[in-house]
Amino acid sequence: MRIFHSKHQNLILQCYPPGKGADKKPNSSELSYLLYYASTRRVKLEKVVTFLKEKTESDIGHARYGNLQVTLAILSALTEKCTDNLNVFASFICSMLQSILAIKDLPLCKSVVKTYSVLCDKLDEGLFTGDKEFVHSFSSLSENLINLASYNSEEKKPNQLEWKMIALLAIKHISHCLGYNTKISTKFIGISIPFLMRTVQINNNQRSLLTRLRSNVNVEIEDRRLSKVISAKGGQGLSTQQIEEDFDNDALTATDINEEVFSALKALFNTSLTNQIQSVTKAVVKYTFDNKSEPKWGSTFLEMCTTWIPVQLRFVSLATLLSRLDSVARESNPQTPNYAQQFHYANNILGLVSSDVNMIGLSVSDIIRQVLLLQTNLILHQSSFLDQEQVKKLSSIYSNCICNLSSHIYYADQVPDSIQEILLEVKSGLEYSYIDESTQSEIIEADLIHSLILTLLDSISTIFNILIKKSSSITRNRVNLEHWTISLPILAPESEMEIGANRTSILSATQMFEIQGKYLKVFSDFLNHELIADGTQIIKLDDSHSRSRENFSDDLKDYTQPDINQYITHPDNFISHFLLYIDKFFDSNESPSTEIVLSILRVLKEMIQILGINFVSNYVPFLFHWSLKFNGNSSQEHSTASKYKDTIANIILNYCLKGLDQIYPEELQNYCTNSRFYGKLLTNISYRKTNRLWIEGLDSEPTDLEISKAVKQISSVEDNVKYNFTKDDLENFACGDNFTIIWIDHKRPITLDFINDPHSNDRSGLGSGDGSGPGSEVVSIESSIKAGFTGKGIGTAGDISSIYSDLSHHHQKNYNSSYNSTNMNATFNTGEHSNGSIITGSEILKNYNTPRISELKDLMSQQRKAGARRATLFSDNMSTSTGNGGHVSGSVLTRSIATTDVNTIIDGLNDDDDKAIVV
Repeated sequence: MRIFHSKHQNLILQCYPPGKGADKKPNSSELSYLLYYASTRRVKLEKVVTFLKEKTESDIGHARYGNLQVTLAILSALTEKCTDNLNVFASFICSMLQSILAIKDLPLCKSVVKTYSVLCDKLDEGLFTGDKEFVHSFSSLSENLINLASYNSEEKKPNQLEWKMIALLAIKHISHCLGYNTKISTKFIGISIPFLMRTVQINNNQRSLLTRLRSNVNVEIEDRRLSKVISAKGGQGLSTQQIEEDFDNDALTATDINEEVFSALKALFNTSLTNQIQSVTKAVVKYTFDNKSEPKWGSTFLEMCTTWIPVQLRFVSLATLLSRLDSVARESNPQTPNYAQQFHYANNILGLVSSDVNMIGLSVSDIIRQVLLLQTNLILHQSSFLDQEQVKKLSSIYSNCICNLSSHIYYADQVPDSIQEILLEVKSGLEYSYIDESTQSEIIEADLIHSLILTLLDSISTIFNILIKKSSSITRNRVNLEHWTISLPILAPESEMEIGANRTSILSATQMFEIQGKYLKVFSDFLNHELIADGTQIIKLDDSHSRSRENFSDDLKDYTQPDINQYITHPDNFISHFLLYIDKFFDSNESPSTEIVLSILRVLKEMIQILGINFVSNYVPFLFHWSLKFNGNSSQEHSTASKYKDTIANIILNYCLKGLDQIYPEELQNYCTNSRFYGKLLTNISYRKTNRLWIEGLDSEPTDLEISKAVKQISSVEDNVKYNFTKDDLENFACGDNFTIIWIDHKRPITLDFINDPHSNDRSGLGSGDGSGPGSEVVSIESSIKAGFTGKGIGTAGDISSIYSDLSHHHQKNYNSSYNSTNMNATFNTGEHSNGSIITGSEILKNYNTPRISELKDLMSQQRKAGARRATLFSDNMSTSTGNGGHVSGSVLTRSIATTDVNTIIDGLNDDDDKAIVV
């Protein structure tokens, strides 16, 4: 009996070859005509897929497996040809694939997964948002495909690998669709990751993972430096084509399965969808935690997975772990400490930040800040319910995270930013120790604060040590002195922490000294390993060898260059600030720790070595400020703190004078140590040692032999030696050499306003004394206003003196100067002499009084008449130079003032204004 079929049915039936063979393929020409027919109209396509579904059910019922193979081929071809109308028949395809899959025939299941691959490749977001029936059908089909991995696994049948391969292929194919639907993404990542990781864990040990990781990325090794971390291409041993052939021929091996597992994992991680990266990262770390995987294996596995993420999105994986760790830490309490989870997440974070895998776009400062907060919370709060050993281990991981992240360079300012983040946390930690007893706020134990600050300071040292050994393809900026300004209150916390409230520190003196000692040690490491390179030669102040200036690379500065970074012309600089906090340290510690004082001395000597004249120029006013004040009373008592400061003042001056000769041998030719000034220094030291004013044990310099010779020399010339320096002494010394006259200002003031000190009642009188005592000028705006000075123009009285000194220095600059080291008088061979000179000859040394306005006017008038000379003079003042030329220290001509017309300012002043000139 002949059955009548409609046209679309005939077109479909003609695609099936006759016979009952299990390995059929559709007739090619008939299939082409069917595809053309179905693609021309939507209604025709609906008829085609409806009839195909009916035929599939009939073939399944009659076990016509050959016809089912043809049906799967037709479905694949229709999906390719009619992609624009896929929503018409996508649900039908899922339903047919489900029915065929249920037979559990291996050849058919292989063909099902191939058709499934074509379907996944053609799906778009629209189907997942507008067709609930399709979403359910697709989800069910995908789950059944993945579950085939366990089919026949217990019976250990020969085709076990093939069933597992079908599941692996399904995972790889569905990975392209996870971004279309959140529920599907969450569900199948949760199903896929444990299955994949179990397979990896069975077949790959730690060494195997490391080998694969190194083949994924080219890492930096000790003797090879690469410009970029480049992802490797291709397979790990077997090509995709070879695996497909083995799969088709039922010849799969364990190696094939192992490679396909990694291929499926790569498909899940290699995406531009941040949500998917977050989900797979969480799933991987959760699996290693739940299954108690060995920590190194787990962190290596995660690192390998991260290499598959696009380089610009790898930071998402790290940020995800940090966010999760922060949540776990916040949930930690005495009842549920969650230590194991915290340790696990922290260990995986350490694995990522210590790896050689680049993470472009990583916000290093933000990550370090988060880790610092985690470490602070751990030490200050979780220590109360965690074991000390647990706290120590977890804190060590946090420190390693900070150090490794800081030393893996992503941008030029990364290291300075990292160090400042740590120093900010150190300062915050110190603030925790100052409490207001009137409040009922929780008081943190002093031991915990002490431990936190020491841990943070250790991290800074570790960073510098890592950077010494680790090269980078990115040129980085070095940490400079100014980056440490925020941390200086550690040396004298009382000067800032008590402001505005009645606050006291819970740290003991011993704990504070230990913190200060650690800080000075870390700062010393910075000076020697970061500010200058380890290979750069610097003088040692107890050596006779001169400094070499030829080893500075392009990214390193020679900080001995006079006025580098305007350390001389700008009094508000780091060197001055550092010395001010040293001053505050002794003011707040009547009996300071000898160990801390020795550390201070060590750092100051290193600063002399590295900074040269820039340090000396800033140190000059502190020499006077720290020296003992003698009133002629032999029974005069001096505090221990004042003795410490006086001893250090003389020790540092000794190193300054020796250091200058060694650092600038061509400019000075041993002028400093052969000067009368140096001889008087040794005599002063002898007097202090003899009269028990010297703190013993701080330094062995100068030697007893040097002191003995100096005492004999000075005593043979003078009968009445005053054992302290005056301004005249320093002036005579400075004017004795072209180099020192330019860069050492004997009237350079101390500006104590750099440090807020609410307890100081009189800032203007510090450093004053009789004619034999110190003569440094301590400037305070507040005190000047109280004294009734209203202000007239261009600066303080010290500034006017600075102008006067600058002009006289430049006037004398073109003349030859000679200085007799055995005579206190200096003679200048001035040659031709301008009648406009403010001071001449020996007047420089004998009578250097504050200048009069009339004198400034006269000099400026003469300069205006000689335009060329005036231009030369002021261009010298405004330029930075090295060697014998350049700025004269302290000149306000180099600063930004309200008007640049100095002539107009001086013309507007009256002679009586001398006494009323303030800022």
